[in-house]
Amino acid sequence: MKDDIKNLYELFYSSVVTPYNLLENAKLPNYSYVNYYMGDDGLIAEMKCEIEDYQGQVIFYYNFDKEDKLEQVFIEENAAEKKLIYDRKTEQKYQINDILKKWMENSDNMGEAI
Repeated sequence: MKDDIKNLYELFYSSVVTPYNLLENAKLPNYSYVNYYMGDDGLIAEMKCEIEDYQGQVIFYYNFDKEDKLEQVFIEENAAEKKLIYDRKTEQKYQINDILKKWMENSDNMGEAI
């Protein structure tokens, strides 16, 4: 349970990944480019790369807030519509629900033991 709470804390207060971490990807052989530009809510990192699981190259869009915290990640395949593959707020809700579920299960088990 402590690890779950620590992970939840990190989702609320850490960057998860920073724009600076992504810059290193440009040096990898399967990356074509890593570009940065300002969006409405903060920095966007756009990275084009080749991944084994996909046919051809894909483009990732990492959206950061004004404090450089990762908010969302989108993937675009073959110039198709962008698909959301990570959302900080959704992940926070998932983690909270998971912690509450575990807490309730432990509470039920404690009642049975008494």
